[in-house]
Amino acid sequence: MVDTIAVGQELEGQILAAVRKSQEAAFGAIQVFTDAIQPVTSAIPAVTPPLAHHFTQQLLAGQRKFAADVLQLTAPLIPPPVELGSSAQK
Repeated sequence: MVDTIAVGQELEGQILAAVRKSQEAAFGAIQVFTDAIQPVTSAIPAVTPPLAHHFTQQLLAGQRKFAADVLQLTAPLIPPPVELGSSAQK
């Protein structure tokens, strides 16, 4: 018999490992981008903070959308909450 909890935990571990790898790849790309534009932005310091802030806002918005999409996609797997003291338990 298949142990569904063990299988679920293994699948969860694989998904989290894949997410970590994609985050590491994104971090590497951001580091390359930052290293590439730093010489340009250091020549014009007044522009650097707004650019960095805008970039960070866009990155965070993307992460929030991804998290919301994951929650929506996995919602059917989450059982509804049990109400304590409900009449159904009588």
